[in-house]
Amino acid sequence: MSEIVIAGNTSGSVTIAAPDVAGTTTLTLPATSGNIALSASPQFTALISGSGTYTVPAGTTRLSIKMIGGGAGGAGGGNEVVGVAGNGGNTTFGSLLIAYGAPGASTTSAGGTGIIYPPAIGIVTTGNAGQGFWALSTGSYGTGGIGGASQFGGCGIGNANSVGIAAIANSGAGGGGGGFSNAAALKYSGAGGGAGGYIDAIINNPASSYSYTIGAGGTGGIGSGSGYNGAAGGSGIIYVTAYFN
Repeated sequence: MSEIVIAGNTSGSVTIAAPDVAGTTTLTLPATSGNIALSASPQFTALISGSGTYTVPAGTTRLSIKMIGGGAGGAGGGNEVVGVAGNGGNTTFGSLLIAYGAPGASTTSAGGTGIIYPPAIGIVTTGNAGQGFWALSTGSYGTGGIGGASQFGGCGIGNANSVGIAAIANSGAGGGGGGFSNAAALKYSGAGGGAGGYIDAIINNPASSYSYTIGAGGTGGIGSGSGYNGAAGGSGIIYVTAYFN
């Protein structure tokens, strides 16, 4: 393989190597002065817990960010009452992006929202609500509500005569609501938790670093009487892809 080595003024060098294949490969330079931009593969990072600082790779021209707030917990079942669940935590990226966690479920459920500040651009999607509660006074089992699914899936579910099932970690989905037993009383099942708010954004010409926080999943509501506990929502996540051209 033939090579041309261009030495630097003080140290370092650039090597131009011909490919080890048959035929002729031509490099045509433009008829003007300027810089040659080298293309690098995008760099992907998943931020999955806690808080910290994301350091932007050198040479990055833009960041693509997909993120979600924490999912709410599912409510607990009970006799004419439900156990209110915990809120999902907010997921943040610098001061530009906030994906809000979903409010804790009770007899109703709602998803989280979000906000994008300039110079970031993108879309905000409100999270799916979980399935609402239902009431029954006969001696039958009851099922808790299904949690709201997120863009990453992973929602929790409710079971008859049992506790709710938690959402998958880092899904931002809602937890399952608590069911109730077959006791002969007026009983409420717990609503499923809502999913966190979702953001799909671009930051052009990014700064050198950004602080971040991953929203925790909301806690499940406590069951009472003939009801069972609801389950936790899924924590949030941030996916960052750095592009170099």
